[in-house]
Amino acid sequence: MTSRSAGRMFDTAIRTNATRVTGEYAMSSTTKNTGAWLTFTYIFFGFAVGMMVLGIWAIPADLWIKGYLSMATVSMLGAAFTLAKTVRDEQEAKRFSNRIEDAKAERLLMEVGRAASGA
Repeated sequence: MTSRSAGRMFDTAIRTNATRVTGEYAMSSTTKNTGAWLTFTYIFFGFAVGMMVLGIWAIPADLWIKGYLSMATVSMLGAAFTLAKTVRDEQEAKRFSNRIEDAKAERLLMEVGRAASGA
């Protein structure tokens, strides 16, 4: 077997196993949120923002203090969204990396199994 044909075989095995593994993972680890949950999260987010705005408006303080609290609230909200997106992206990257590693390990096991049965 030449190195070129071995490379082609390796690429084909990785693509085939990655597709199969990806399909398995897509069915088992991906969950779809229900409409009720999405509605609850949007309503709760609006409620929390409304309560913060009401609290800042009603606090007995000077206008500059209310402005500072408003800016801090907007900054905190932006940081929370950024953090949530970053954590999600890291989890997706690890899951993809694990799929590739699983495909490589399965390919290796298949080759070892073929070698053992052929020997």
